[in-house]
Amino acid sequence: MKEYDRVRLIVEKEKYAEDGVHKGMYGWICDPRNIDGQWLVSFDQPGDLPEIACIPVKEVDLEVVEE
Repeated sequence: MKEYDRVRLIVEKEKYAEDGVHKGMYGWICDPRNIDGQWLVSFDQPGDLPEIACIPVKEVDLEVVEE
């Protein structure tokens, strides 16, 4: 994974749900650094709606998607 990759959350975890992020949601990696196995991911909404959250997510909880 790398900065600007489009990703999907593949697990449902309470720590993500507390920020409004749930399994199947899409986002993008918004920092080039992987810190302790986590990426900073901005989860967005369709259209021009504001982002839902920008949170650190474990790499194993994400998959890169092609669009």
